[in-house]
Amino acid sequence: MHRFGEALQIDSLPDPQPGPGEVLVDIEFVAVNPLDVWVTQGTVAGGSQPLPFIPGVEAVGLVDGRRYLVDASDLGTARDGLYRERAAVPEAALLALPEGVDPAQAAAMPVTGRTAWWLVNDVAPVRAEDRVIVLGASGGVGSLVVQLAKARGAVVWGQTSSRDKAEWITSAGADRAVVANADNLATQLAELAPTVAFDALGGGFTRALVETLQLGGRICLYGTSSNPEATLNLRTLYRKGLSLLPGSVPPYRQRAAVEAALAELAAGRLWVTVDEVLSLDRAPEAHRRILTKAVRGKLLLRP
Repeated sequence: MHRFGEALQIDSLPDPQPGPGEVLVDIEFVAVNPLDVWVTQGTVAGGSQPLPFIPGVEAVGLVDGRRYLVDASDLGTARDGLYRERAAVPEAALLALPEGVDPAQAAAMPVTGRTAWWLVNDVAPVRAEDRVIVLGASGGVGSLVVQLAKARGAVVWGQTSSRDKAEWITSAGADRAVVANADNLATQLAELAPTVAFDALGGGFTRALVETLQLGGRICLYGTSSNPEATLNLRTLYRKGLSLLPGSVPPYRQRAAVEAALAELAAGRLWVTVDEVLSLDRAPEAHRRILTKAVRGKLLLRP
């Protein structure tokens, strides 16, 4: 990235030289995340990254022939990231992959996996008797939340605004796909009578959830891709005894949440839908597809 707001370009650079406490990683797969797009738009850390800058916050690569997951909070946000063939990273950023884990699946796991695990297990623990609605169920986190909630025995519906994605949502494990916008969501969910909602959209969607959730229901808010602001009926909120819960993973739980998600992946109880694996020079295309919501699951780059 040479200028904020402009497309990425490929540069040829010498191999990075590891500093104290760092190792050189040969990158096999690097995941593309909305966070990467926000970095290129200058909306992460106030656009304070030194230019030129390399995005990319999660990857799988080899160190001395052994395969590791690379995941650190500052990579791709405060310091050069992982959209590259080789990267010098802190040793603390490495997590050895369990045997049998597909490296492409693992590369797509850290951001989405730890978030989904945290939401379903800690923020709004899902029980077998729950009826769950997942908004934005075709997204990276949403599709994993669907799987984890189903694994706990709950009835799970997934929402999308695109009819083209409905069948994909049910194939990912949802009992039903709901094609709805903020205005008709409450009507569409009347039959489900949800007790738990995972909300990646915000805005009018959150307002609709307040109207439709059952007594004692829980709304776990982990994104605002529709609108960061909402007007809620507070009387309905308190009379129903609803909980509005923030879904951000605290730093001290991130490593454990990633390890738990990887264990589920290794056991075959969780999988990431990889939409497509692209060559590194197609990173600008990957960013355009995220901006236009033309993605089902995750996109990967393969340097």
